Amino acid sequence: MMKNNKQNYREVLGERLRAFREERGLTAYKVAQKGKIQIGQVKAVELGDSNYTIDIFLGYIAGCDLYMYFAEKDNTIDKHDFNEIIEKGFDKNPE
Repeated sequence: MMKNNKQNYREVLGERLRAFREERGLTAYKVAQKGKIQIGQVKAVELGDSNYTIDIFLGYIAGCDLYMYFAEKDNTIDKHDFNEIIEKGFDKNPE
């Protein structure tokens, strides 16, 4: 059965997130604890399963101490101040 593009993207994203986690020396258990999600949900994100919610994804990101940054695909000039984005994140989650 042929995979759709969304599934391929999820799998690539999951592989990269797992690599980030491993590079930081974090176990899946530690990410689950810190992100307040279940270990099975950590594995679902890393495997590219389609049955996780945005809340689980955000818990994974928080559990790995990662930040997301969005940029326009064809934008050659980035008008966003990355430090300002980080500060806003800290304001909303001061831990």
